[in-house]
Amino acid sequence: MERKSVDVCVVGAGPAGAAAACRLAERGMDALLVDRAHFPRDKVCGDGVAPRAIRVLEKLGLYPSEGFPGGYGLEGIRIGSPNRRVLEVPVGEGDPAAKAGYVIPRERFDGWLLEQAVKKGARLWDGMDVLRVEKGKGGLKISGSMDGRTTSLTARFVIGAWGAQAGKVSGPYPASPEGGRFAVVAMRAYFTGLQGIGPYMEIHFDPGLVPGYGWVFPTGPESANIGYGMRRDFLRKKGIPLRRLFEGFLDTNPSVRRYLEKGERVSPFRGAVIPFRKARQPVARGRLLLTGDAAGFADPLSGEGIGTAMQSGWMAADCVANALSLGIPARLASVAYASSCRREIVWNLGLASLVQSTLLRPPFGSTDRILDAIVEKAQGNPRMARALARMIIGDLSRTAFLDAKNWGKLWRAWRQN
Repeated sequence: MERKSVDVCVVGAGPAGAAAACRLAERGMDALLVDRAHFPRDKVCGDGVAPRAIRVLEKLGLYPSEGFPGGYGLEGIRIGSPNRRVLEVPVGEGDPAAKAGYVIPRERFDGWLLEQAVKKGARLWDGMDVLRVEKGKGGLKISGSMDGRTTSLTARFVIGAWGAQAGKVSGPYPASPEGGRFAVVAMRAYFTGLQGIGPYMEIHFDPGLVPGYGWVFPTGPESANIGYGMRRDFLRKKGIPLRRLFEGFLDTNPSVRRYLEKGERVSPFRGAVIPFRKARQPVARGRLLLTGDAAGFADPLSGEGIGTAMQSGWMAADCVANALSLGIPARLASVAYASSCRREIVWNLGLASLVQSTLLRPPFGSTDRILDAIVEKAQGNPRMARALARMIIGDLSRTAFLDAKNWGKLWRAWRQN
C-alpha cells in the first residue's frame, strides 16, 4: 500500500479509538482509524458498559438509538462481603429507564461502535499492525505491516488508543504504560443455563483475598460473564495461580454455586492484564495523545476502563479538532488535552488509588472486617447503599471523598443502625 497522509490517525479501534474517530468525523476532520485486528473480534473484559460510557454515547448521538446493541440492562448491583453477606441495591428508584449500565460482550459492542465511526465518515484500515511511531515531516510517521506488506503513513496528529497490549510498538513514544506490580490480572469465561441471577451486576470479595474479587455480569436472563481479578503484587504474595483462585470462586462462593447448579461453561478461560497509571505519567507528547488503557485510565477501585477510555477519546478528538480548525500549535493541543485529563480523569483515579491503599492498610481493624461492616451497615441504610453502588459502577466522582459533608452523612448513617 502506498504511503498516505492524513490529518489524524487513530491507532486502535476499541472504545477509546472508535469514540475519538466518531468525534473527529463529526468535527469534519480527515480521520483514519487503524487496528491490527479484523472486526468483529473478541476482547477479554467484564463487558460492563457503565453510566460514564453511556454519557459519552449520548454526546455522540448514539444513545438512545434504534441501533444500540442493548445487551442486558442492569437494574442494580449486588455486593458480596468477605463474610458472605450480600447487599442488593436497585437503581433508578422506580424509573424503568434508569439503568446501572449494560452488559454487552465486547465483540458486539466494539464492532457496533466502530461501525458508527465509519458511518459518521471516519476511514478504517483494519488488519494493520502498527510497529513504530516517530517524528516525521510535518507530523508523525506511523509504520507497520498490512497483508504482509510494509505500510506507512504520516499524520499531523496521532491518537494512541492501542490499549495495554501494544508493547511492541517502538519509537520515541511509549506504546502503553508498563503493567508493573500494581496491574490487575483478570480471567473470565461465559456461562449459560444459570438460575436466579437477575439483572444485577455482582461483585464478590473472598475472605483473605482482598483486593481481588470475583464478578458475575449477566449477559441475559440465564447467562453471564463470570470472572476473577487480582492485583499482580498480591497474586505473587499469595503464590496462588489466578486460574486456581477463579476456580475456587466458582466452587466455593455460595451465590455462584447456586447459579451454576444447572449451568455450564461455554467458552474457554481467557485472561488479560489491566494496567494502572503511574505517578506523573504523561498522557500527551507533542502530536501524540494517549487515551484509554494506553494512558493507564482504568479505575484502581473497580478495574472499569471502558467509560474513561471513551471519555478520553472524546476529549483527545476535540483538542485535536480545535487545533486543526483554529490553527493552534500542536504543543498547545497537547497541553489542553493533558489539562482536561487531569481535571476529568486523572484526579479521580488518583483519589481512587488513595482510597484503595487506605482500605488495604487500615489504621484499625482488617480490610475484610471493614468491608463486612460497610455491607452490613448499608443493608439497613438505603441512602448509604445507593452511594456505595454508585461508587462501584463509577457514577459517583471520587472527589466526593474530599467533601466533609459526605463524611458527616456517612457518620450519621453509620450510627443509625
